[in-house]
Amino acid sequence: MSKMNFSDVWRVMLLYIVMLVVGVAIVAKIIVIQTVDREELLENARKADIRIVKVPAVRGNIFSKNGTLLATTIPVFDVYFDPVAVPEDRFKNEIGPLADSLSNMLKAHTKSQYVNMFTKARNNNKRYVKIAKKLKMDEYERIKTFPIFKERLGNGFISEKQLVRERPYGDIAMRVIGYVNYNDTVNPVKVGLEGAYDTCLRGRDGLQMRRRINGGRFIDVPASTNITPRNGKDIYTSIDAKIQDVAEEALRRCLTENDAQQGCVIMMDVKSGFIEVIASLKYNEKKKKYEESYNFAIAENVEPGSTFKAITMTALLENNPNFNIDRVLNLGTTGKMRFANRVMTDSHVVGEGVPTVKQCFWESSNIAFGFLATEAFEDNPQRYIDLIYKTKINEPLNLDIKGEGRPYIKSTSSKLWSKVSLPWMSIGYELTVTPITLLTYYNAIANNGRMVKPQFVKEIRHGNEVVYKSDTVVINEQIASERTIKTLQRLLRGVVENGTAKALSKCAFPIAGKTGTAQIAKNGSYNKKNYTASFVGYFPADDPKYTCIVVISNPMGKSYYGASVSAPVFKEIAEKVYATELGIKDETHSYPANCDKYTKATMAYYEDVNDYCTMAGVRMVDSELSSEWVKVGQSKNGGVTIKSIDLENGVVPDLSGMNVMDAVYLVESMGWKAGFSGRGLVESQSVKAGTELGKGEMIVLKLN
Repeated sequence: MSKMNFSDVWRVMLLYIVMLVVGVAIVAKIIVIQTVDREELLENARKADIRIVKVPAVRGNIFSKNGTLLATTIPVFDVYFDPVAVPEDRFKNEIGPLADSLSNMLKAHTKSQYVNMFTKARNNNKRYVKIAKKLKMDEYERIKTFPIFKERLGNGFISEKQLVRERPYGDIAMRVIGYVNYNDTVNPVKVGLEGAYDTCLRGRDGLQMRRRINGGRFIDVPASTNITPRNGKDIYTSIDAKIQDVAEEALRRCLTENDAQQGCVIMMDVKSGFIEVIASLKYNEKKKKYEESYNFAIAENVEPGSTFKAITMTALLENNPNFNIDRVLNLGTTGKMRFANRVMTDSHVVGEGVPTVKQCFWESSNIAFGFLATEAFEDNPQRYIDLIYKTKINEPLNLDIKGEGRPYIKSTSSKLWSKVSLPWMSIGYELTVTPITLLTYYNAIANNGRMVKPQFVKEIRHGNEVVYKSDTVVINEQIASERTIKTLQRLLRGVVENGTAKALSKCAFPIAGKTGTAQIAKNGSYNKKNYTASFVGYFPADDPKYTCIVVISNPMGKSYYGASVSAPVFKEIAEKVYATELGIKDETHSYPANCDKYTKATMAYYEDVNDYCTMAGVRMVDSELSSEWVKVGQSKNGGVTIKSIDLENGVVPDLSGMNVMDAVYLVESMGWKAGFSGRGLVESQSVKAGTELGKGEMIVLKLN
């Protein structure tokens, strides 16, 4: 190969320099267009047949613990018609069939009205006749198959796509899911999880240049100003959609039956602090119904009443290592005791006037706690406050969701401190906490003293990539000594076994908790008409998995006590959780390794039978298998026979011999409500098999 001479080298260098200069010029021009000339170009585009439009990012989804959608973004379409763009022969021949199809689908106008409207618009050269707004995808696809619209060219069909937010589960957990309203661009309204995680949910909008074509329609065109939108991230919450539904229905029924103003339910995982249920319902006078318009559970500061006695008991036990819950108190038989210039009363005389301390806790004696707090802290009431502050119940939880109420537990330096503040604070008055704060404290007792922060979001994902994973957040590693915590656990279990919540002792699993009934201050004074009824506790008491609180505000029915108003809601939720999650494990271990559990039941879920037989090596003989529920029998050769069970809508099936999980699932899948008592397999049912029963009715199962 011959060597390159000087002239050749110079030509190459010159070409390189020219290309470099051109490249730099192009980059410089792009920068100028994107910065200096951007607004001018956009303005010119707006004046001409070119426009720059915002391309909204698809907002991320919000999922439940079960993986179901709590909130999602769906496309909707505004549809218009340009009758001028349709060829004359096609318009004349097919406008009637199009009008007929639109009339049948939309019901907005009659066939003749549509024909007259389109004909008049065509004659007047109107090219943008509204057909429908916010059609969902299936409706949009259907309307595109109508006469004229289905043609590829000259169809006059114009559509504009929008993205809207939808909650597939309706109003379930509506206030916690929340919303964002950008009508006020300076101070947009941000509520619940939608508001708290708005930044990662909304993603980043894009820009798209569009050019007008014949017929007035715009098409996308490539341009350096185009920006591809980046869709939002998905939020995976800890909310259990199934139990949330049960809780909201139980709460609504309780509020209705007791003619109450508002109420809330919260259920929390003991170890992690994740909230699996949170519901707040308030009566709307105008609409005459209960709705989730206000997050009572996290925002409302209330006087807790007797549920605060667990905090007072913590202070008593921590103050005196020798404090004895078996000590006998002489309270007298009047049920009254004077503190300074004010008289405190009990709802009933406890222990015939000479109860033990633990009896006073079980039966919620006000005068006993007023006496004990005064005896221990009268000379140094700030010591009582300091012991309470040490647990951190007085501090905000700093929840992800906005609107959290701040606890108010005054100290002796407060101008509102008086001679009666100590005894009245000991029974939950002259202080306020939110329901979720009180739940967090009881959860710490269930968690052997470890206080964890309530949380709602487990993960954030972008597509399949996990970009954030929540860890348990510890607020207080140990709210009290091990001795104090063990004593509180025994006392709370005693409330259910021997005290004010004894009705809960009939459950198939142990429960621990405390009832509370507090008068509500009206115009600065208390009366005997307005109360807050509460129950807060955890289950199963011997191995706590969940803590739950139920607070009912201002019940005006026959009763206002926490034991009779709030505790039944707790019971319904706890039994549902136990039947569908916790109790299953217990039953699994009780079955022998054979097919008796299926053959002795009236029916079984086919997939369960198939899985078991496959694992155990049992041969199945299928006979007319066509349903998910089957009758299992013993085969002569040692295997099992499988026959389909045909369930009739509205007719109660025979549930005898079934395990509680299957029975509850079957009852609820057929549109009824299920309750149960006892433990084990279904022995009998409150509604006989073969009975026709309306949707929403209750069937109670007796287990043995």
